[in-house]
Amino acid sequence: MMKSRIVCLLMCTALLVSCGCEKQRDLPPVDPSAFQRYSQDNILDSKVLGTTVKYSVYFPESYATHPEKRYPVVYMLHGYGDDNNSWNGSWLHANNKIDYLTEKGMGEMIYVFPQGFKTYYCNRSDKTFSYMDMFVNELIPLIDSSLRTLPDKQHRAVTGYSMGGFGAAALPEKHPELFIASAPLSMSVRTDWQYMEESQDGWNSQWGKIFGGFGQSGEARITDYYKQHCPLHYFNAQNKETLSTVHWYFICGDNEENLLYANDELHCILRDNGYAHSYRVVDGGHSSSVWMPALDEVLPMFDYYMNGGNLWSPDEEPAFTPGSVETEQDGSYLSPAYKEKGDGTAVFIAHKNLSREDLQTLMAVCKDQSSTAAYALLPCNTAQKSLQEWMQEWEAKYPHQKKYILGVEEGAREALSLPSATFSRSYYLNPAVGTIQVTSGQEVYFAGTEQDNHYRDMDKLYIACKQNEAAFEYRVVRSYKNASLNLYNSMKSIISYLTY
Repeated sequence: MMKSRIVCLLMCTALLVSCGCEKQRDLPPVDPSAFQRYSQDNILDSKVLGTTVKYSVYFPESYATHPEKRYPVVYMLHGYGDDNNSWNGSWLHANNKIDYLTEKGMGEMIYVFPQGFKTYYCNRSDKTFSYMDMFVNELIPLIDSSLRTLPDKQHRAVTGYSMGGFGAAALPEKHPELFIASAPLSMSVRTDWQYMEESQDGWNSQWGKIFGGFGQSGEARITDYYKQHCPLHYFNAQNKETLSTVHWYFICGDNEENLLYANDELHCILRDNGYAHSYRVVDGGHSSSVWMPALDEVLPMFDYYMNGGNLWSPDEEPAFTPGSVETEQDGSYLSPAYKEKGDGTAVFIAHKNLSREDLQTLMAVCKDQSSTAAYALLPCNTAQKSLQEWMQEWEAKYPHQKKYILGVEEGAREALSLPSATFSRSYYLNPAVGTIQVTSGQEVYFAGTEQDNHYRDMDKLYIACKQNEAAFEYRVVRSYKNASLNLYNSMKSIISYLTY
């Protein structure tokens, strides 16, 4: 039964009207004395599904006191097995995050949390449960007819975690005319080879029921219906014009058991086809430790596109002033600590044709993040000498017990081709890779920005570490205009591991 409080909140209409006329329609005012910002378990009696659909709403604080004001809408989709209240449940506290960001200057928006069942927010291929049709033809019109929304594409966004991440991609894929922005978080999606190798029970219980191929194995599971919904197939050159009207943001944790394979592959597909998008790989698994911090960027991003807010800007750059490190004419540099602590750990920085500005920034960041000077920073230019030749020359004079490698772009290629036992730890920035030698137990840390050139190489390195059970940390961070700052931001998230 619909709760009485929502009657006060939504005492607007029992009729559904088209989205196109809502901007001009006056809605009855809300009774401030009965206003509750978080309205749970409201009911949509769906004719499409033949059942009721619950949804919860988190209203802007000003909703009751400013009856003339209209707001953008953010749809927030839950994961598999969760419900319409999970975003504000025991593990996730989206309402607290919304209030925090609003206090910092983010524009107000209406947040809708729909019940997604176990549908992946798509229609079943056998037409027995057409959830996406319900969402588009019933839920969105209901929200726009009963709440003071700005009912158009420019003021509607969607995000979701896990299964909800798939829905946050699939809904704008199939209906780009409805959404201005989308942010799938740890999207529950697999590559084709993962689906083909999944257990029969796992396939049948989730994917086979929705996308067809129930009871099938191998390539028979990759149905045409699935390809029409899966981002790995849908973000192609043919669909670029329409899908590029949506602003896309994707994020995934590097400790995911399976999902980073597909999320990383999607990033590569988007880059291959020239799609503008944001992509992050952060520390974490399939949990709120990834999704809640992501909202710090996602929700202000929505505000930026829907409200014209200025809290978040694609062109924002961090303040950073590189230090000054004088290198030799050949690009080499031996730090005093390297010479003084000959029995400690040496860090070899391998680069090829980096600009002096990039090199200065890189070295200054290393010094800034580890100020003890108990290690050496040793840049070398592999265009003049091979990495092995540089190491042999320096180690003959100043031997060290441990050796670390920091390979930058093309400088990583040689390091990755050397036996894995050569270095105690390996660090790579925007690495170019050829032969990859990583083994179980080896420590590998690599990072780049979302616009780095070697995005497929980083994906290849991730797969090698994962499949060879090497210990690794993987980051993809925001891009900025300044190349030196790209290196700085890539490095900052992993440089703290340069301790021993």
